[in-house]
Amino acid sequence: MPYVERITRAGKTIEVDRYYSERFHKKGIKRGDKVKPTKEAQKQVNRRKAERTLRLLLAENFQDGDLHLVLSYVRKHGMPHRTKEEMRRDIDVFLRQLRKVYKAAGLELKYIHVMEIGDKGARHHHLVINYIDLRLIQACWKKVYPENSKIHVHPLDTNGDYSKLASYLMKYTDKTIGTEKALQGKRWNSSKNLHRPEPEYRIIRDRNQYYTEPRAIKGYYVDKDSVRVGIHSSEFCGYGFLSYRMIRLSGDGG
Repeated sequence: MPYVERITRAGKTIEVDRYYSERFHKKGIKRGDKVKPTKEAQKQVNRRKAERTLRLLLAENFQDGDLHLVLSYVRKHGMPHRTKEEMRRDIDVFLRQLRKVYKAAGLELKYIHVMEIGDKGARHHHLVINYIDLRLIQACWKKVYPENSKIHVHPLDTNGDYSKLASYLMKYTDKTIGTEKALQGKRWNSSKNLHRPEPEYRIIRDRNQYYTEPRAIKGYYVDKDSVRVGIHSSEFCGYGFLSYRMIRLSGDGG
């Protein structure tokens, strides 16, 4: 029975997914009954897909030295929290100002944006952007919220794998996505100039090849925390899967 191998290259990472696909079902082999997944099971599938997309976007478009910003509102006693409409207006103004600053510096702004309500109700904007002078960023945010603007800055500093950052950003939308409490219609918003990695596909007809252990290609290593192997639940036809991520070795330019 044929399986599909999907290979997606993004920045310094390569993601490999092997799974059965009905699109390549062999003639003459009876296909098992497909059971419609439960609402909760489908929700988990959709979340994994969304996190994978975000992870690949980060790896492909950003690099160490770029910035994860947290834009905060410091409220005076008795001040109400910003409404989601106000927060959307704030980020629109901030991004408009930031684009002008990047253009003046001969750069093009790239960003991914997530809005958050903290456990105690505090409002924040999370942004991943390509690097520019922090003083320019601060000036843009002060134009939006001049009295009590505050920025936390976290330079990207890993090996080009931003899977933990993707998971961190996703968790803020898990409780509210698809509800009236959601600050955004989507889990995140991004600039239109981001490059979206396109996967390559090949058919695996040798079952022994499908079950081999993850093996890194030259110049890469396998992230052991990324390895997932097993059998899909009966809701997804009960077929096996294997997925893992390879990360380029430090100092390897290939």
